[in-house]
Amino acid sequence: MSVDGALKPGPVTLVRVHWDGQHYQLVTLTGKVLAAEPQFNGVSGKVQITLPVNTLLDELAQMGAESHFALIYGNYAAAITWLGRWLGVPVTTLTKGE
Repeated sequence: MSVDGALKPGPVTLVRVHWDGQHYQLVTLTGKVLAAEPQFNGVSGKVQITLPVNTLLDELAQMGAESHFALIYGNYAAAITWLGRWLGVPVTTLTKGE
């Protein structure tokens, strides 16, 4: 049994804890969930991000990061940067122009 539905439209932050083989780092990006009908069983949605998808994929591939991220409603990029500083963990924020 699974919950079926679509993500609620609005601003979101995507974050993952990435292990590069020697150190942890936080990888984050922001975007917004677009209104969309459910596309398959389970919860689905479309997230519009600020950078081109090819750039995102290149950045993730270069750092060896995996493709699964946690999604948090709201813009928490600054809070994640603060958390990284507090924990002593580098933060990579993927935004347009990187």
